[in-house]
Amino acid sequence: MANGGGPACLRLRVVLTDDELAATNPAMRMTDELHARLTVWALRWYREELRPADLADPALLEESRAALDELTSILHLGNDFYPFQR
Repeated sequence: MANGGGPACLRLRVVLTDDELAATNPAMRMTDELHARLTVWALRWYREELRPADLADPALLEESRAALDELTSILHLGNDFYPFQR
């Protein structure tokens, strides 16, 4: 994953002890419900295309922040996970 991850990092499996598992954020454990919520999130926020002109549009920044804000909510990371949320 040192080179940015990619499909291989999706196959990464980490074996945790019961204590380590208890210390993790349970909202980030993949369940059918989380999968469904993330699917809805992706369908709402992922664009079909991104053109060079979009990168100059300030609305893209606001859209990206709104998407991340919703994602941090879904994953129960708090509403101050990213600096723009503070």
